Amino acid sequence: YHGDHEERKYTPEVGEYHAIIEELELSENDYTVVNECRCEFEFEGDSKGFEGAVGFPDEDGVLYIVGLCEGNHCSESRKNDVGNGRVVLMKKSEDPEMTQCIWETVRVVNIPSSAAFLDYSAIDITRDGRVAITSQEHSAVWLGQAKGIDNGIIDPIGFDFEFEVKSKVLQFPKDGGCHTIYCNIEGIHFMNDDMLMAVSDKMKSKGRQDFRCHDKDQSIHAFVIP
Repeated sequence: YHGDHEERKYTPEVGEYHAIIEELELSENDYTVVNECRCEFEFEGDSKGFEGAVGFPDEDGVLYIVGLCEGNHCSESRKNDVGNGRVVLMKKSEDPEMTQCIWETVRVVNIPSSAAFLDYSAIDITRDGRVAITSQEHSAVWLGQAKGIDNGIIDPIGFDFEFEVKSKVLQFPKDGGCHTIYCNIEGIHFMNDDMLMAVSDKMKSKGRQDFRCHDKDQSIHAFVIP
């Protein structure tokens, strides 16, 4: 497993929307797409799909992907029902001739309601199960714990979030007037036990976002976890 890139794709069947996961091989200055497979999980439309993914092998070396849904309930119609985030656990399936592949849905897992966000924009899970999930709309990150991941190996049956372990939501820094300036966080990664790296997307154009969002867009940021 080299990497993944999500996109929403309209399939030939009318009204069906599925994500495509691309596996990449990285070189020094470029990358090559070595495989791309459709996800079995179906979305309601082309607006709210997967916004992040993390991959782990099981004890037999089979790769599983944890895909983060952007909308609450993995839905467009119920996306504003805060505190109902979901991840989709998927397993790659290929036919014997290796001519077709699909990421089969193993199950949908609820994110604890303490991550009371309108949207979910990025996810990272460490080898020992520490979890970071970000929200663009709230300019915040939820820190929690997953079970069923040990030393980088996933137990697909036991994977879940720890609902009884204390979690916390941290706001990304504001400016001097307490205005949001980290408006477009779309990537998150644990650098170590005490630091997070985040990546910002491009600011929305045509007045759809406050001008203060401009200085931090299309940037890489490092934050110390308090």
